[in-house]
Amino acid sequence: MKLTKTIFMTVLIVLACLYFAIILFSKDFRSTIMSDKLFLATFAITWLSILTGFVSMFMDFLLLKKNAEVARDLNDLSFLDKLTGLPNRYSIDRISQKYDSPEKLMHLGCILIAIKNIKEINEDKGRAAGDKVISDFCSILESVGTQYGLIGRNSGNEFLVILENCDQNSVELFMGELGRRIHNHNAISPDSPIELEYSSTLEDEVSADHFYTLITNAYQSFEDNPKALV
Repeated sequence: MKLTKTIFMTVLIVLACLYFAIILFSKDFRSTIMSDKLFLATFAITWLSILTGFVSMFMDFLLLKKNAEVARDLNDLSFLDKLTGLPNRYSIDRISQKYDSPEKLMHLGCILIAIKNIKEINEDKGRAAGDKVISDFCSILESVGTQYGLIGRNSGNEFLVILENCDQNSVELFMGELGRRIHNHNAISPDSPIELEYSSTLEDEVSADHFYTLITNAYQSFEDNPKALV
């Protein structure tokens, strides 16, 4: 259909240009045809058709642009968690491609955070209450974490924070600020407190040769000795 429209527009433009050239360069012919009402009507219809075609092509362009934006938004949505809007596991996979060499992994830090009491909240107050706690926590995590590094939801109640140029002091600063925000939230919402456990791994400590080596170490550390955020 697009090809047909293009061919049609090309033919109309050629005809219109031919008419215009004849009128412009042939005075006798111009005098003759100017008195020919049929020709004038044909000429007017031709240019009206061209104008209509240009408007149609312009609308097609806007529609294609809008469709491209929608496709891009849908693609972005596939990398975002539906409940929280944070980058999801697929997004973390994409982020991992950034750190594809030992040099790029240098001084990288990974913090694994889990909501310790989410199971109890789901059982006692229902899934909706649990989702609200997760959503509230993610809002806090995002407001604190974006100034430190990359954050994402890796599974139901597990979240990852990736920090560049990270040392133990960076981890403590981040967790300290997050802890203060969680404390304020719990003071305001004592019926649905957020309780956190976490672990952290530094590339400087494990000499990771791959991005997921760092994450694996964070999970192993969490399994062996999770720290409570108090």
